[in-house]
Amino acid sequence: MTTQVPKFAAAGLAVTALVAVLMVINISGNQTASVSGDFRNATTAEVRDAQGKVWLRGTFAAAGDQNDVERQAPLTATADGGQASGEAEIEYSKDKPNVQEIEFEVAGVPARAIVTLVLDGRDVISATADDKGRAKAEFDVAVTPTP
Repeated sequence: MTTQVPKFAAAGLAVTALVAVLMVINISGNQTASVSGDFRNATTAEVRDAQGKVWLRGTFAAAGDQNDVERQAPLTATADGGQASGEAEIEYSKDKPNVQEIEFEVAGVPARAIVTLVLDGRDVISATADDKGRAKAEFDVAVTPTP
């Protein structure tokens, strides 16, 4: 008589791995539906809470890099942001200027808060803070003319 235990163990391990991958995707951020546009020359970055209050704000400036064009915005807290801090970044390769990488990272926000990166007034990506009040998201957006 053969035993089914190894097959069940393997199936259980596969399900556990899938759940772990889905959790990492959730922590990494959720891109706002149908985000497109050309953010390479964005001037302002804001991080807002789920009610739309601006917690952090910053202005983009060029950062040095030979092969890529990188723009960073140090994010400082507003009156509603308390002790929060962070940074937003937009980067694209000179060899591949039609794809832009957008990322942001914050700390000091309330645990499990949903925060949204807003570039020049447009919601771009949201992330959920961890138990220590940190959130980070990064993704690629194809460059398309802004409507």
